[in-house]
Amino acid sequence: MGGNSTPTTPISAVLLINNPQDYEDFICTGVFGGNNFVYQGTTVVVPSKGTLEMTIYPNGIQSANGNVIFLCYDCSCNSPYSGITAPSAVNYPNTSGVGRPVIIGGGGLNS
Repeated sequence: MGGNSTPTTPISAVLLINNPQDYEDFICTGVFGGNNFVYQGTTVVVPSKGTLEMTIYPNGIQSANGNVIFLCYDCSCNSPYSGITAPSAVNYPNTSGVGRPVIIGGGGLNS
């Protein structure tokens, strides 16, 4: 999905509903808690066991009953990038330019 798409941040429905500005760049990919919530005018029932997987934009959550937890990630693309792309940053043994990771664009990130 892009961004930090591993859903590593469990966020309660109460936080998402009451603090929309804090989560405007987030996308949620799962829900658990066994209760229901209203998303863009539709009531969604969350199973009592397991996780309901769906793409949810927090600003579309209107209300929730009980303890509904969303699995979300920041998709603002402002989170730290953990990869190393500059060939000079790592010793790639037995390789020429072929096989090295490359970012297209970015103003010389591959120098």
